Amino acid sequence: MKKYLTAIIEDDPEYSRYLQECLHRYGEEHGCAFQVKSFGRAEQFLAAEQGLYDLVFMDVELGEGWMNGIEAARALRSRGSMAMLFFVTNMPQYAPSGYDVDAIDYCLKPINYRSLSVKLDKALRILAGRSGVPVRIRLKDGMRVVSSADIRYIEVMGHDLMFHTDSEVLTSYGGLKEREAELSGHEFVRCSASALVNLRYVTGLFGDEISVGEERIRIGRSRKKDFMNRLNQYLGG
Repeated sequence: MKKYLTAIIEDDPEYSRYLQECLHRYGEEHGCAFQVKSFGRAEQFLAAEQGLYDLVFMDVELGEGWMNGIEAARALRSRGSMAMLFFVTNMPQYAPSGYDVDAIDYCLKPINYRSLSVKLDKALRILAGRSGVPVRIRLKDGMRVVSSADIRYIEVMGHDLMFHTDSEVLTSYGGLKEREAELSGHEFVRCSASALVNLRYVTGLFGDEISVGEERIRIGRSRKKDFMNRLNQYLGG
């Protein structure tokens, strides 16, 4: 059974419970489950959020003197979170703010179960279509979350790990072996002691080198046989 990590940020405990009941009902009807964590304040959610959630239901108005849902959503996206974000509000004029933070939809209070079901159908279709998994990358000034599908390769440079994505290179720390284990089963293969390659981005083979986009990466002698076997399997050869 597919499980979805879900966060509800709602300062009304009764409404939070009602939303959880709706999610439980949807799960029973569709053969899935929602592992829910509830937060009464956005600050609590952001302090605990580590790029783990698949779905986030964010109440827009969270009490005087607290961070509101719009501000919290911007903070969430600034961390690179790819969660399916729903705004929950009784004021439809807040809906346009969702475009700024890539919210998938908004739920108007009082929430109607059938309407919510349609919105969940859409969100889960998008999640099912994502071929990657969230990868948390700790930077010197914070953390980013990127999809593994967007990482071309990871290489060791001194004591750093360099994550080469479609649009940028992110520098972190840690071991390549741990990242290899984390990405096992997601088309990543070691081609040398210092490089872990996403096979979907391999565009050519030139002796002891492969091309990944416009870059060339050397294949280690001790890893060449296994790498070529994995590449051939991926290409269907």
